[in-house]
Amino acid sequence: MKNKMIQQEFMTLKKVIEAKDEIDTEIIFSTINMVAGLNLETIIFRDKKSWENYFGISMNLTKSLLKANEHCRKYSKEEKRFLKEYRKKCIKDKNVNTFLATDCVGLNTEIDGFLSQIKASLDTVATSFGPLLGLGLKNWHKKSGKSGGEIISALENNLSDEYKERANVLKEVIIRNTEWITYIVTLRDQAHHKGGLKCLTDITYDFRYKKVKPQYIMHENDAGEMVNDFMLRTMRDVARFINEVLILSILIKAPNGMGIKRNEKGEYPPFNWVVFNAQEK
Repeated sequence: MKNKMIQQEFMTLKKVIEAKDEIDTEIIFSTINMVAGLNLETIIFRDKKSWENYFGISMNLTKSLLKANEHCRKYSKEEKRFLKEYRKKCIKDKNVNTFLATDCVGLNTEIDGFLSQIKASLDTVATSFGPLLGLGLKNWHKKSGKSGGEIISALENNLSDEYKERANVLKEVIIRNTEWITYIVTLRDQAHHKGGLKCLTDITYDFRYKKVKPQYIMHENDAGEMVNDFMLRTMRDVARFINEVLILSILIKAPNGMGIKRNEKGEYPPFNWVVFNAQEK
């Protein structure tokens, strides 16, 4: 009976959210499917309203991550089309003996949208600490120039002594990832408040070899990375980080001796509760 109910729950979620690629599948499994499959409404939450609020936030989180990945797909598809057409155009150009360059607004729009949805995902994670931990956080705010600094402060100062000790692992994970998340959020702020990213190269045409070079993002250490690679890498890193934050925040309120483990068989539910003995802990 229980297995039948789990499968029905899975099929309902599948109708609401469809995966278009492997990253989508991982996002769905590590966010909304995980939350739905862990029976949190009876193990973690004491009242129905808090559970429904948390579930709704988790759904919004999943959608933001999927939107970010949609921008990745659109960028990749549009870049291939644009590079092909730009090369044909350059070959026909009368100034064929010079280097040519262009700025593709359509591609930059996808980058801006991608960064916006990544930030929206982080903000949504922060709000999940409300129904779960009683923390009134509205955004993934900075403190002392570090993104997530207010989250760390809230975990240190606004929890009971019991929960504060349990939150140490979550706090350490956020601190360990602060540097690269701050960098991503800074890029998002540039895109939305300063007229776009200043660290993007133009798309260039090398007349000597009749080749087109795609856009690169020049990082703070002057290292260049193709924008498409940067978006995919960031997408995977953010999905992994958010999954870890969700699990560790849930475990703050979990019964003693219980943990959460991924279902390696790839079946639903994607994560299960496990019981540890003293030696395993």
